[in-house]
Amino acid sequence: MRYSKQREAVYQVLKNTHCHPDVSYIYNEVRKQMPSISLGTVYRNLSELCCCGRIKRLGLENSAERFDANMDNHAHFVCTSCGNVYDIDCPPAHIKCSCGDVQRTEVILYGSCNECVGSFSDKNKKGE
Repeated sequence: MRYSKQREAVYQVLKNTHCHPDVSYIYNEVRKQMPSISLGTVYRNLSELCCCGRIKRLGLENSAERFDANMDNHAHFVCTSCGNVYDIDCPPAHIKCSCGDVQRTEVILYGSCNECVGSFSDKNKKGE
């Protein structure tokens, strides 16, 4: 894959954020540096970065596609209340499978994050 300023800008936005952004977020951040970049260019570069293995595309339930530049082995936790996505450290484990040779795993957990649980708990205490 040839180097391009636009692709590198898209990659840097992803690398420097931990919020697992969607295309809209990435597009708005890249536009701060490159005002003339198009949404189509951002989509195309995200696709190329996924194909070459520099980033991951996260297919989450009830959510726009999200992206992650952290290629270390880890799981994700999705808050079903606020929509935030968190990384969960997941040390590599040797999984034995009689079906074949496991090369990678993808784990996505869904629930309520600590902030949302605390917010709900505070409302209950106040009688709201």
